[in-house]
Amino acid sequence: MYSFATTRRVLYGETDQMGFLYYGNYGLYYEMGRNEAIRNLGISYKELEAMGIIMPVVELHAKYLRPAKYDDLITIKTSVLALDADNKISFYCELFNEQNK
Repeated sequence: MYSFATTRRVLYGETDQMGFLYYGNYGLYYEMGRNEAIRNLGISYKELEAMGIIMPVVELHAKYLRPAKYDDLITIKTSVLALDADNKISFYCELFNEQNK
């Protein structure tokens, strides 16, 4: 299984009134992780599209265990779980704070 981790700091504009990363923005963090994982393999998502390869997100599940907060440095860990016979790739993303929680 292939895994890659990258980091991103939570911006003020991504938070709600309580200073927590707005739940609707988590998908953007998953996308950042997916793009950086692909780039780490030596090719960009843009180059894949130029070759006619597209990877639309067709399903997304999220479980929120604790909030990310404004100015937290978040580690986005992205793993490839499966590549099936129909060329569908399943990614698994986890976000961790600086305490690795």
